Amino acid sequence: MHLSKYTHTPGAHCGSASLRNLADYYGWGLNESLCFGLGSGLGFGYYEHGPASRIIMGRNGQLETGFFETLGIDYREASGQTWETAWNDMQAHIADDAPVMLFVNLFYLDYFETSTHFGPHVVLCIGIDDEEVLFSDSEFDSVQRLPIAHLQEALNSDYGFGPLDNRWLVVTDSTIENDCTPASRHAVQRAVKIMLTPEDGHWKSEGIKGIRRFGEDLPTWTALEDTSWCARFGYQNIERRGTGGGAFRRLYAEFLEQVAPDLGLRDEIPERLYDIADDWTGLSGTLKEASEAEGRQQERLLEQAGDQAMALADREERFFTHLQEMI
Repeated sequence: MHLSKYTHTPGAHCGSASLRNLADYYGWGLNESLCFGLGSGLGFGYYEHGPASRIIMGRNGQLETGFFETLGIDYREASGQTWETAWNDMQAHIADDAPVMLFVNLFYLDYFETSTHFGPHVVLCIGIDDEEVLFSDSEFDSVQRLPIAHLQEALNSDYGFGPLDNRWLVVTDSTIENDCTPASRHAVQRAVKIMLTPEDGHWKSEGIKGIRRFGEDLPTWTALEDTSWCARFGYQNIERRGTGGGAFRRLYAEFLEQVAPDLGLRDEIPERLYDIADDWTGLSGTLKEASEAEGRQQERLLEQAGDQAMALADREERFFTHLQEMI
């Protein structure tokens, strides 16, 4: 049981690339950066639980649902079902030629060959073949296969940024109800709010406040039992692990560059965010060095990283305040 007329294409980030592949499938005509921006995907979170004692993330947790809501696309989201109920529902949607978006833990995806628990990772289930499911995964050039038994583990893992709880999502009506320009404006306004005045959420600290908390705490990471792993994971979550580079800022700058003419934004706006993304890349390099250092050298590097993060918090506060005034 395979989807008809589905084309898999890899991408920069699992969530936005999955949305882009849905856009290709349903004929919405949106590239990945537009999908990321329309979902108001940019954010920042600083967290004290997960694969390392300290975790940062440059996007927010509502990218996928935010995309559908901004464009007025009808969808169904489920979580908390038993495995049997979730699996039966997923099979029914695949039989109706609807790709099913899944939120999974990388650890149980055999084709990743990783020993690290990380989730949610977003994939599209596009078929079922005997005892295997077929995945459209942004990290790979071709469609991947996974035993159904391992899918059950990947969907219901307690590891990651919170319990995954058999969460899945599917488009129920592919009609776009909202025009792209007002939808883009709304999406930018929402992203600004997420950064400047975030609501209390799953993270210890979010938005600009979260970046400052991160910067203040970095020198104290030397007291952690897994200091090097925290620094390494921080580097990866800024520059690797499907961020598009620069803690997702580069991907969002590409979005702003595309919608700037319609929204009346000056060219300097995306250019400023590209520069900020470059500084995040610089911070990631410092964290990578710190992950490979010891003793006083590691302490100095974490202090340097803290200074870089604090400077980024100031730059982002100025940037998003200016963007708020323009939008």
